[in-house]
Amino acid sequence: MRTLTLIQSLVVATALCLSAAWAQQPPKDSQSTGSAVPIQPLPPLPSGSGQAISDASLTQSGAQYQTSAQSQPDTHLLSSAETLGLGSLRGFRDIFDPALKVSEFGETGLVPRQTTIESNFGGSLDLDHHWGRYHMAAAYNGADVIYQPSYFGMHYVPYHDLGISLEISSGRWTFRLRDDARYSWGTGFGGAFTGGPAQGLQNSPLNSIQPSLVPNATIQTGLVRQLNNTALGEADYAFSRRTTMTIVVSYGFYFFAGDYIDSQSINGRVGYNYAVSAANSISLNYDYSHTSFGGASNRLQTDLVQMSFGRKITGRLAFQLGAGPQLLRTNNSGLSAPRQLSWSASSALTYNLTRTSYSLSYFRGVTAGSGVFYGSKSQTITGTVNRQFTRFWSASMNGGYGTNESLVPGVVFVSRFDNWFAGASLNRQMGRQVRFTLSYSYQQETNGAGVCPVLSCGLPGATVFRQFGATLQWHPLAAQSR
Repeated sequence: MRTLTLIQSLVVATALCLSAAWAQQPPKDSQSTGSAVPIQPLPPLPSGSGQAISDASLTQSGAQYQTSAQSQPDTHLLSSAETLGLGSLRGFRDIFDPALKVSEFGETGLVPRQTTIESNFGGSLDLDHHWGRYHMAAAYNGADVIYQPSYFGMHYVPYHDLGISLEISSGRWTFRLRDDARYSWGTGFGGAFTGGPAQGLQNSPLNSIQPSLVPNATIQTGLVRQLNNTALGEADYAFSRRTTMTIVVSYGFYFFAGDYIDSQSINGRVGYNYAVSAANSISLNYDYSHTSFGGASNRLQTDLVQMSFGRKITGRLAFQLGAGPQLLRTNNSGLSAPRQLSWSASSALTYNLTRTSYSLSYFRGVTAGSGVFYGSKSQTITGTVNRQFTRFWSASMNGGYGTNESLVPGVVFVSRFDNWFAGASLNRQMGRQVRFTLSYSYQQETNGAGVCPVLSCGLPGATVFRQFGATLQWHPLAAQSR
């Protein structure tokens, strides 16, 4: 039933995106500067520029902007549902990059004093296409995973991760639709059962969704089927080239098989953005969130006011930082105080050098509880470093930490979980179409004293999980991407 729900969600989201795009005819060429031409915000400085861009250089028509071979800045705002991106120094590029992959891993920690062999057979797809005033992007990563010997009777543990987005520009308006879905047997945090941390190091045409709008799970539950989906819509209205209003609505759910806590969340955001200069901007946001839990009368509501600062240099830097007070309201949770005042913060950084790139993200706030708690106070931090040594050799490292504290602490039950992960990979490009990777990953979860409040807290008998092995990827159309 829940697999059917995932399929229905993906079909509906894809149909909405495609129908919105193809229902409108491409705009005709025009020399007019009327409402049919998108108002372009102040673009960030191009990489290597140390001076502000003059007003004359900023004035371009929508058609000139989209057909220019020069650098194309990222168009996301501080209050957008997605984080700021780097944009492109080479103009718009259409990408259609399917890939097949085969992996062989050895794993320790799943079964005490035994190495388990994991075989992966799967693929991925990156899609990025611009036409007229439309921009569509999609990313898929999945595999059939076979264990030998079985892991507590499980031989077959597949995973599938799909995201698709559509952006439409029309005069002063910009509309964005997006749907992200994941089917797996474990949380995506750390990647123990979703391909490993190395999968997160691959380039994706999709920007990350703001963590406050996604039903993230950072507690490693037992081996159980999980379905996670987020659908969102965004509308941006430009009052001028410096000021923009943003409205975001999202719906997300996290369903588990077995005796875990399902959750459904509705989120809304209203934001005001102001471009201080070509590179710097500020925003003021108000976020509302309502979360309900399956099989229980518990309700969780939050109100957040957040001030943010962002800086973008096309192709080089994307940075944002936001923080503000958060009011927490609970219903039938057992808390002595149904209203609590706390604070929330989020930050994201992407920094590109000639051969090295860095990314770092941080989040602090209230989440749905990862299927273990009826809401939790969560903190996560993740980081990635990529290094290109030569034309053919590269390496990557990443790591992260997440903590969850129950909103309803008790004397008998566990009320805190801490999760660490780290990964490293060495990559060899073999021609334009084949890539060979050696990887290692580590993951550990600890919890406080007490009884697990659900069926299983963590993997049976596994406090430390390690994975090491090799992956071979084939990109048959790599030479044709443009």
